[in-house]
Amino acid sequence: MVTLLTADHHAVRDLFEGYRTTTDPELRRQLVDRITVAVVRHSVTEEAHLYPTVRKALPNGDRIADEEIEELTEAERILSDLDAVDPRDRRFDPLVQELMDVVSMHIRGEEDLVFPELRERLTPEERMALGLRVGEAAAAMQGVPPVSPEGPGPGRTLADRVREQLTGRTR
Repeated sequence: MVTLLTADHHAVRDLFEGYRTTTDPELRRQLVDRITVAVVRHSVTEEAHLYPTVRKALPNGDRIADEEIEELTEAERILSDLDAVDPRDRRFDPLVQELMDVVSMHIRGEEDLVFPELRERLTPEERMALGLRVGEAAAAMQGVPPVSPEGPGPGRTLADRVREQLTGRTR
């Protein structure tokens, strides 16, 4: 489980690095769209599998899970804001930086606190079972076809469409 979720973290960090190294507005839009899909897929997986375990297994698990979910909710809000802004607009880069800050804080919280505590408190069998559930969810999400650029209904952002496609619901 830790390996799979950490791989997601690395993939998002790589996308952020790609964003930092290009000035091409079209490529930046494509990278933000890829970041959107990666962050929403990661959020859906953690909401379904990681945070229920955190709530049960860790002291203050409810508080920890709520804080992590709040960070992911904030990241999705920023992604929704970015969806409406042209990459040439002066607001785009500050929004991306805000996203990077929120996602980086989320990653640090999991990698420095949540994952080590789960390793300590869960048995190897429990960790394996959780890892299998996370892996199965990730594999199932890989089979979901790409989201079309145009979604139904006004005000539907890419993050909304990805979440709905993965879960059948919006936030």
